[in-house]
Amino acid sequence: MAFPGPAAPPALPVTARRHPEAARLTRHAQAWAERFELIHGAEDARRLARGAPAELAAAMLPDAPRPEAELAACWMTWTFFLDDAYEEGPGGTTTAWSAVTDTFRPLLAWQPPPPGAPPLFRALGDLMDRLRVLTSPAWRRRFSGHLADGLAAVRREIELRDAGVPPTLAEYRTLRRDTSGFVPTLDILEVCHRAELPRTVYDAPRYQDLLRAAIDTNAWSNDLYSLDKEVACGLVTNLVLILEHERGLTRTDARRTASAMIEERAADLTRALHRLTPGDAPLARCATAVAHLVAGWLEWHARGTDRYTAPAPGCAPVPPARTDPDRLSGPRAPGRAHG
Repeated sequence: MAFPGPAAPPALPVTARRHPEAARLTRHAQAWAERFELIHGAEDARRLARGAPAELAAAMLPDAPRPEAELAACWMTWTFFLDDAYEEGPGGTTTAWSAVTDTFRPLLAWQPPPPGAPPLFRALGDLMDRLRVLTSPAWRRRFSGHLADGLAAVRREIELRDAGVPPTLAEYRTLRRDTSGFVPTLDILEVCHRAELPRTVYDAPRYQDLLRAAIDTNAWSNDLYSLDKEVACGLVTNLVLILEHERGLTRTDARRTASAMIEERAADLTRALHRLTPGDAPLARCATAVAHLVAGWLEWHARGTDRYTAPAPGCAPVPPARTDPDRLSGPRAPGRAHG
């Protein structure tokens, strides 16, 4: 069962496709998750199959060579487990997340995980070993920085959840890009298409406009699908909740407004593609791959995954003050009601 996404699929310059070896990617990612003990028993395996992160990788990277596509399938699988650790699991407090961040520190320096590290960290260590042989020192510095930004953003999201106060829309726009996990995923996209971009090209405003539009389109769409699950987990960094809180909208009107914002960001993505300078083959491959990534992400959500239907069985209950949008603290616009 999929929750409502954008009212209509945003117009994109490419059509969603699926990697021809999608089934193999799924088998590879599941075996990898089992090897690093991310999966414990049949229920974990069924939950992973229902979430289908490897299917998501197959949708986002339809043209990647198989070895790199397998790496991406493992990366997406790992990000799902990381999300669950703080949304539903024991990592969802600022103290616990600080401990998580400390354990990540050697990995961010491309060192092995500490002895006795939990499965999540050993699995990331394996991914980084695989990435190391495919990338330059400059790419590795960029990727580590993006991972560190994401970890810091998660802490901020936990702080907002604990306070029961959504961020402002202005803060959300930046924070959600980092909590989404798409910034390092877009780094890996370059690896998957064997088209690592030099800093001057990657940092160019026109390419950054493309990346930001892609991330926003995906992350904001995800907020529509994951809304009920995130409310159940007490999360408040969701575009719909922020529009309700800041603009005094009903739930229905907030969804409608979010959909319109997604459509506009998808249009920005198309405009950014057209503004790129032609003739740079690696840049062209990456830019086209970014568009396919967005199309695949939206198609994966629309096709149906029950990752967003409910928290995992056995996750810690969330206090009512953190789950009821009417009980969010802090100032809000007058006239707010729910649809």
